[in-house]
Amino acid sequence: MQQSSAVYLSRLKSVFRGGISSYAIYGFAIALFAVLLATAAAVMLSGAPLTFANLLAAQLHNPMLLALDVMPFVFALWGQGVAAMSADESGNASRKKSEHEQSEKLALQAEARRLEQEDALTGLANRAYFLQQLEASLGTAQLNRTRVGVIVLDLDGFSEVNDQFGAANGDRVLKSVARRLSNAVENTGAVLARLGGNSFGLSIGALQSTKALEELAERMQDVLAPPCTLDKLSLNLAASIGGAVYPDNASDSYGLVNAADGAMQHAKASGGGFELVQSAMPIEDAEMHSLSAELRAAIDEDQLVLYLQPLIDIQADEVHGVEALVRWQHPRRGFLPPGEFIPRAERAGLMHDLSKWVLRRALEYNAALRKEGWSIGVSVNLSARSLLDPEFPDLLAALLAEYDVPSEVLTIEITEDTLMSDQRRTMDVVTRVSNMGIHISIDDFGTGYSQLTYLKRLPASEIKIDRSFVTDMLESDTDLAIVKGTIELGHALGLRAVAEGIEYENQSIRLRELGCDIIQGYYMGRPMPFDKLREWLAEWQLHHQARVVAVAEAGGRH
Repeated sequence: MQQSSAVYLSRLKSVFRGGISSYAIYGFAIALFAVLLATAAAVMLSGAPLTFANLLAAQLHNPMLLALDVMPFVFALWGQGVAAMSADESGNASRKKSEHEQSEKLALQAEARRLEQEDALTGLANRAYFLQQLEASLGTAQLNRTRVGVIVLDLDGFSEVNDQFGAANGDRVLKSVARRLSNAVENTGAVLARLGGNSFGLSIGALQSTKALEELAERMQDVLAPPCTLDKLSLNLAASIGGAVYPDNASDSYGLVNAADGAMQHAKASGGGFELVQSAMPIEDAEMHSLSAELRAAIDEDQLVLYLQPLIDIQADEVHGVEALVRWQHPRRGFLPPGEFIPRAERAGLMHDLSKWVLRRALEYNAALRKEGWSIGVSVNLSARSLLDPEFPDLLAALLAEYDVPSEVLTIEITEDTLMSDQRRTMDVVTRVSNMGIHISIDDFGTGYSQLTYLKRLPASEIKIDRSFVTDMLESDTDLAIVKGTIELGHALGLRAVAEGIEYENQSIRLRELGCDIIQGYYMGRPMPFDKLREWLAEWQLHHQARVVAVAEAGGRH
């Protein structure tokens, strides 16, 4: 009873909380008009004249009219109640709408977080989220003085699945592997992820012993043993697995994954199976693992340096462009050439970030040169990982737009071996990149094992003759024939021919005679920082203009 009274009083308060509403005023006015009309009618029916005294007398002597006098107040109260109910309904509707929108927003945020953390193909954790969780586990292990184990698993011969049965069937195999591995590590507390391609990673905190890590690896091998069925085909799966333990083998997430990856590579070279990194690693191996972790910091902290080497149009005697070449100014080890850290970046899964850094800086420099009047191109070498990333063309488009550089300015250099690693996927990405107007260059041409039937379908713009043929072409008839044949083949396919490794003037003269289009090498200019390149371009321009004037004067005398 008390509760119902409280509800009644609460509703009554809400009726008058917002002041007199328009509904109450309209109701009061309508009812008042009706009372006056009824009173006037009563006077007229009595035959008396319509005066204020007669109207008042009719009110006082007619009980029905006295009852009607209450109606304006009743209607005013009714109007106020209607207004209050409308306001409540509107407020409820607004609250429900707000709650619905908030619920949708939270759902979208949750979905965005899931997509950021999840591998789109397999539904496992992705590499970034795996490293994030591993870093958290290492922090806990450091506080509790416990150990953390990491496993890296790589499918053996997976490229053959893609080559023989297509990328779609390759994706089906990866999904099947992901399901099997998930079942193998269920209820173990381990974090399972797809690190990229056909590589999977697993981390487990509070590791009791290396024996427990070995047992997990054996369980993963066992679930891969049954054949994988693709329609009417039956594929046997095998994997190479490497394991590493914190703090024995590394002190951070990148170093630990690199250590496990190194053990996996060693296991693969030894015929597959599982291999655990030993606590007593050779000093040079420990340094390499440390170098991988430092490279991550170098990319984030801008320790890398981009060098640029000129490319010369030998027929027009003009600067055609520059090739971007990354170097590392290490704070302790000094100046490191790419050969000392690019392979480690490949194995550590850092090539995407490294390539993005190089592309960003190359386009930034090119935009600066264009503002100074130099409309030249820029070439960037890319790895197979970039070409297997379906989102890579979108990255290129975003960077070109950011620096307002035309797409035709950029040339992507790809080696033959990279192109042949996964023909179907690389062809798809290369075609999308070419359709954007970006040039494709086949680097180190002649050193790989490419199929001309495949290469002729590539939307390439140029081929680069490897320096190994150019260096001795003046002494070796075989090398000269290869260089000449490659130039002619390129022209027959509508491609520019680029020769690299030019160190002497007589090499450049012979290449001009052979019809080579572009040359590159120490004879024209070494790789140099951006400021040095600007000085080189200024000197080139002065030298070139002086030569043009001299030729013109010589022609005038004749």
